[in-house]
Amino acid sequence: MRFKVLILSTAGISACSSGSRVPGAPPAPVSSGSEYESATVRAAATIRPDDIRRHITFLASDDLAGRDTPSAGLETAAAYLVGFMEEAGLEPAGENGTFIQRFPYTRSAMIAASRQVNYRSAGSTRALEYARDYYVVPADLSATNAEVVFAGVAARPSAGLAGVGQGKVALFTATGNPMIGTGEDLLGAFQAAVQGRAAGVVLLLDETQTADSILDMASALQGAGLILPLPVVALSSERGAELLAGADLDLAALKASPPANVIPVAGVTMNLSAPYEVSEHTPPNVAGMIRGSDPVLQEQYIVYTAHFDHVGVGIPDATGDSIYNGADDNASGTAALMETAAAFAALDVPPARSVIFLAVSGEEKGLLGSEYYSDNPTVPIDQIIMNINLDMVGRSHPDTVIGIGRQYTNLGPLTDRILQEYPDLGFVLIEDPVPEEQGFFRSDHLNFVTKDIPAIFFSAGFDHEDYHKPSDEFDLIDTDKAARVGRTVFHLGALIAGGTVDPEWTEEGLAEVRRTIAENANPN
Repeated sequence: MRFKVLILSTAGISACSSGSRVPGAPPAPVSSGSEYESATVRAAATIRPDDIRRHITFLASDDLAGRDTPSAGLETAAAYLVGFMEEAGLEPAGENGTFIQRFPYTRSAMIAASRQVNYRSAGSTRALEYARDYYVVPADLSATNAEVVFAGVAARPSAGLAGVGQGKVALFTATGNPMIGTGEDLLGAFQAAVQGRAAGVVLLLDETQTADSILDMASALQGAGLILPLPVVALSSERGAELLAGADLDLAALKASPPANVIPVAGVTMNLSAPYEVSEHTPPNVAGMIRGSDPVLQEQYIVYTAHFDHVGVGIPDATGDSIYNGADDNASGTAALMETAAAFAALDVPPARSVIFLAVSGEEKGLLGSEYYSDNPTVPIDQIIMNINLDMVGRSHPDTVIGIGRQYTNLGPLTDRILQEYPDLGFVLIEDPVPEEQGFFRSDHLNFVTKDIPAIFFSAGFDHEDYHKPSDEFDLIDTDKAARVGRTVFHLGALIAGGTVDPEWTEEGLAEVRRTIAENANPN
């Protein structure tokens, strides 16, 4: 799963009104005793921890070098997925009769050797350590020996920057991580800096942003494709306090009582440079299909998604490991998708509706693969009736699974009924434990939701300390849990694919989702 680096606040997403599905009646009960249900029980039993383990071991091996988009490791992973789908008996559902769909990607990567962030005070230059003291967004321009001003709180800048900020670096205080959520701090500071014709922006992080937090964001931004006209630096609270102290200013006092007007940071100059290089690529999505058996309903499609990319090779951790293997994120979800596909293929008679298994790349760069698929689907988009997304399903509590967005459609209640009917699944379906992080708008299902397609996002949670770190390794994965998630989503998809139950938005849920998408696309 990707850090939501301005995905909501900068994407021009509009809520589409066509094809919405709002219920006219409560969900039908889960059927029991039918021949089809008996067949699905047998098929679900084929989703086993040993097979999940085998897939994750391969996908999260050092040989694949973190499956960055683009990379040789990503192509190797795609070939593995294609081979599996062929062997399982799926039909190709990519382009030109293949399992592959490629999409254009312009990669913008920071040139590390040319990166420079430092400041000069009292006649000496203070070097700053990348990924420990600061992270920076790649930028077109740079600032050299620029004077510095303090411009208040990022979300509510002090007045006067337009009058005194030209050519200067503007400092702002930020709350929490300015690169996630709606990006209120980043947008506020950046807009004020552009209006004031500043040479750069420095966001002074608060104490919640530790060295580990800075490392995480530096890693997330590497090759993420986010480029700004001006350099934007996020600086640790400790280093920010030292910088201001060089001008006899106290950071704590400025936070407690932000100045009404911009004030100079006398005697301090800064150098900010974060150049980047651009290259063109066509990374792969992988798609296979079980075609439905009903001559009419086979033209309706359920789409399972999981992203198989991760963030590649990056900043070494304390052990010297620089390969971000992404075992949980998201080799686990990919493995569950693969075995769910094999379970559908194991049915003696296919379900009435067709089922597509879509493994996407570019998720960590901004949901790019799923965005391309939803804009260039290999089946008519208005015939896709549901999306089930799997992202990070192999960690955290063994007896709970998170159904993010479960409250928006009938898919949450249907999953509850499935878990009650099949107690061996061993789960309670819970809502997003951190709704303020807007998890429903942070993974690949979002690109189906924006087309008004009902979706649910299954995850084990994002709260483990190995998230987006080299330590996200296979030996920490609970393969039994990942297999049970696979069986759970298989039963849900099989119920809908059987043709007797339709996926539906709740009226309130669709309205709330549309409203949130619109608000995040236009935060001001």
